[in-house]
Amino acid sequence: MNIKSIKTELSKYIDVDYFVRFLLLLLALRYFNVFYIAIVDQKGLIYSSFLDNYLNYISWIRNSVLYSSNAITHAMGINSYVSLPFYLKTVNGSYVEMVYDCLGLGLMSFWVAFVVANKESLKRKITWCAGGIICMWFINCWRVALLLIALENHWKLNSILDHHTLFNIVAYSLILIMIYLYTKDGKKVKVTEKSRLSKYSLLTRW
Repeated sequence: MNIKSIKTELSKYIDVDYFVRFLLLLLALRYFNVFYIAIVDQKGLIYSSFLDNYLNYISWIRNSVLYSSNAITHAMGINSYVSLPFYLKTVNGSYVEMVYDCLGLGLMSFWVAFVVANKESLKRKITWCAGGIICMWFINCWRVALLLIALENHWKLNSILDHHTLFNIVAYSLILIMIYLYTKDGKKVKVTEKSRLSKYSLLTRW
């Protein structure tokens, strides 16, 4: 069985072209993030001070989560502060450390790959990519804030599911909801475009 026949057989069940585009984009985004983390790490072998100081989007994401989480914990009555580059702490000694695995880059990459792999307008892709990233960033801020509040108040933490796992469950549930909304919106867009083309066709006939 050759590649063409395999593709034909698989096409009965999935959109092979889309799946290939999605997989390649996902891998590219994942390894780009890994590569970029190495570039902006001062202890790395390929460190770039320029990228670290001016184009360090890794640091931008982490700092935005830390400072936003700090605002949430203050609103909840916790006397907390940000200790850059990795920590959100309280004056009593509780703290949350935000390492690279806590940034949600993998989830963001998954969502961006899902949207970009579709054959849609650039405007729609940018809108949905930005919306999904903001949603995941938002729940990450609350995750960090609630974890610090739990540590500060000595809440009993779940010994079976840690906060990373819980965050991933919530985040992937959110992605499934967004996929549903994205698909539903896409159908509306196609119906609207089809209707517009039909009207245009009628006008040109007249």
